[in-house]
Amino acid sequence: MKKIISLLTIILTLNSFSYAQELNVIVPGTAKNIPDGWHKFTFQGTKFDVEVKAETLTEGNIVWFDQSIYSGSLKGYDISGKGTYVWPNRERYEGTFRNNMRHGKGTMFYKDGSRHYGKWKNNKKNGKGQEYNKSGELVKDGIWENDVFVKPAKAKKKKG
Repeated sequence: MKKIISLLTIILTLNSFSYAQELNVIVPGTAKNIPDGWHKFTFQGTKFDVEVKAETLTEGNIVWFDQSIYSGSLKGYDISGKGTYVWPNRERYEGTFRNNMRHGKGTMFYKDGSRHYGKWKNNKKNGKGQEYNKSGELVKDGIWENDVFVKPAKAKKKKG
């Protein structure tokens, strides 16, 4: 029986890490009956250090049970606006969010040391962007659509 429980625990843990690029969400009603102002509290295993206005969250820091961390703007119970999200594997995204997704301009820092700077839409690279390797060298510059590199940037004309 102990082996079965251990095996299930490992499977569930691995499954939770397989979606490293997904963001955790905030349970609606988290701030119900909490007066306006800054508050520290724990709700369903998630730690909050946030500003509450009219029973909704406006900004702050959140740490989920898996140790994912968000710091930045909130809109009601959604991660929206500017902020930083750090996954348990230490990858992080700094930029804008909308409806609990990377959306707008931002930089994704990967665990191998590489990074992607550019536009995002619904958690995917979408629009102009640049990718850099772990040494900081530019490796791709151009347009992405739905997380796929589709077109290199136009060569810049030399003056003179």
